[in-house]
Amino acid sequence: MDLESPEWRFKMNHRKRKRFSPAKESPFRHLWPELAFMPPLNHWPDRPNTYTPERSEVLIWLAEGYRCDLIEADKIFQSARGKGVVRYNPETRLWFGTKGGKS
Repeated sequence: MDLESPEWRFKMNHRKRKRFSPAKESPFRHLWPELAFMPPLNHWPDRPNTYTPERSEVLIWLAEGYRCDLIEADKIFQSARGKGVVRYNPETRLWFGTKGGKS
């Protein structure tokens, strides 16, 4: 096959193109209105020591409120944090919902 032939140009122009895929919505999106009213909670209470999810007040509050395990609670927290539903106050080192529980 000659590189100057019309067949070659056709193949070069019709390569498989990547299609745009829209951003996936979080499966926890329906929980965000309730998370916006989260009270001020500490995510890492024993800060000089290493982080353990079992001691996180945020994850315990989520696990008890939504009846899930800590792994699922961490996924809920990470998705809400990424979308700005919960915020961190560096002065008090507490996480709180955007509509309530401000510290």
